[in-house]
Amino acid sequence: MNAMDWLEPLRPLLPDLASDDWARLARLDALLDQLTAPGPDVAQAVRSAYLLQVRQQLAGAGYATLTVPAAHGGAARPAVSQALSQFVCGWHDLDLRDATGLGHGALLLGAAGAAVRDRWLARLAAGDLVGIAATERHGGSRIQEITTRATLAPRGRWLISGEKTWVSRLGESAGWVVFFRDPDGRVSAAIIDAAAPGLQWEAIQPAGLAGWSWGVLRLHQAPVNPGTDLIGSPGAGLAVFREHFARFRPLVTATALGAAAGVHATVAEALAARVRVGMLPRVRDNALIALGRNYASLTAALLASLATVALGGAGDVRADLWARVGKAYGVETALSAVDELAPLVGAAGFTADSPLAKARADLAALRYADGIHDSLYRSGGKTLLTDRPEQVTTVTHLPVPSEQDAVLPTSA
Repeated sequence: MNAMDWLEPLRPLLPDLASDDWARLARLDALLDQLTAPGPDVAQAVRSAYLLQVRQQLAGAGYATLTVPAAHGGAARPAVSQALSQFVCGWHDLDLRDATGLGHGALLLGAAGAAVRDRWLARLAAGDLVGIAATERHGGSRIQEITTRATLAPRGRWLISGEKTWVSRLGESAGWVVFFRDPDGRVSAAIIDAAAPGLQWEAIQPAGLAGWSWGVLRLHQAPVNPGTDLIGSPGAGLAVFREHFARFRPLVTATALGAAAGVHATVAEALAARVRVGMLPRVRDNALIALGRNYASLTAALLASLATVALGGAGDVRADLWARVGKAYGVETALSAVDELAPLVGAAGFTADSPLAKARADLAALRYADGIHDSLYRSGGKTLLTDRPEQVTTVTHLPVPSEQDAVLPTSA
């Protein structure tokens, strides 16, 4: 079984996808089959170089801008095609969660100043990565509590100082969307080029999700032009964050479920092969039950993530709730499946170079990335106690002044 075999039964449920969308998915699956990834025991620098090369190669084939609106030079395909692409990527390696689409660069689509947006979109279309810097040492993504702050500088510029932790794609990103308090104390967001002055980063070796570098980003009076570099208007940071992650989390979930589905297929094929060559007289009932139950649970969680993508694409207010609880549930479902399935192949699934062991470590780490799961469930429960989910505000950018006077007011 390959990734497309798993996805094929879903075709009747996805009428918005044309035959060429499915052909594109099959080409992606075949291309990733041909690429030989460094093993999980290989140095992080080697793996990150490989992953960035894969992203650039897929970007050249159009996978980076697949769902980008035509007005911005993209193919304008349905958002669900992005989720399915990420399922295929996860099937091969969970570190490929940034292999297609804009990733966190999607924040730039409708919010940044036009010149800045178009310049970054061209870089993203060529395979560059944009990271996100929101979390601080108090943990999680509670950006309401951030202390990173901008101060006023000559010519209307802002200078940002502070520290961001647990930043992924640290050494590979061409820039970061940074969340901070503007000079009026409001939470805002801006794009900062990795080559900008005042930036310093420190790598930390993680136990899972180690393909990309990860660690601390420090800002020492990093300059920002509020007239062109802001994502949304001043003070729109919370809405920017919420809207973005309502769309981003189901893509991460689909990638995680793809990784678990790939483990499922590997285990099923290994058991079948052992019976075929006479190593086993038959597959025991407990293994058959595990295969059947986890096939059902992974497929159900995938359907939920696809529904979340559809809600986000339609601007439905429930997308944020579904993204939060769906990410927590989907990743836990994926990890539970791998925990149950990997022992069925014995010690071979627990060697240092085993893709099963890598998937297990990566999924365990993903329970803490893009939102700690207890926090996501808790916030979902809080939303469910209200009369209706909180409205997800669509963020729009204020009119951009000319370059020479690109200054926004510091009070509103």
